[in-house]
Amino acid sequence: MYAIPDSRLPLPQVLDRFPAGVPHRRNHVNDYLLVPREVDYFNGFLALLGRAQPPLQTDQLATAARNLNDVAAGDTPSPCIQQRIQHAHLLEQLLQDRDWEPSADISRELKLVVAYLHASRQLIPDTVPGVGHLDLAIVIDTAWPKLAAEVANFVDYQRLRHLEAERQGRSDDAIAFNRSSWLELREIEARLHEHQRRVREGSYAPEPFTYFRVH
Repeated sequence: MYAIPDSRLPLPQVLDRFPAGVPHRRNHVNDYLLVPREVDYFNGFLALLGRAQPPLQTDQLATAARNLNDVAAGDTPSPCIQQRIQHAHLLEQLLQDRDWEPSADISRELKLVVAYLHASRQLIPDTVPGVGHLDLAIVIDTAWPKLAAEVANFVDYQRLRHLEAERQGRSDDAIAFNRSSWLELREIEARLHEHQRRVREGSYAPEPFTYFRVH
């Protein structure tokens, strides 16, 4: 319920570096025509999020969509896109949680990503079968290096809040539990785990005698 995958399913490599010598002619994602000015706008948005690679070309996007269609099940997005959609909704939960205060140094990127999730101006319509969320997946991947640690903290916050709510016999939303509460409880849990580790590695009993004598 509160776990995030240890590994991220990769998006097509062509999105990071287009192979040299390949003609740049394709401009359709399935049957949807990519408009150059919208691609430029999208590249500008990615730059705001910190994309370091060269701007995306229409042929890269078309090639990536074709690669994903090969592994998608009908109209269902490929697993790597589904994973990014889940991460996008988790970021939305993080931003909307009234008791969680996101770290100030990622607030800008967080708001930009969640805004794109609901934006009417998106590069690829969500209705395009199989790859309609490819642009969102690219947005998530671009911002993820900055957001990953905050997401992991929020997931742990949800876990500890749930445990505390169970202890009190109340629902998660009914208890007072904020970032400070999470930090305090996390520290208590860490000390408990350290104590348990020492117990496993040692013993409360005195060390046994290596030999004994009979007088």
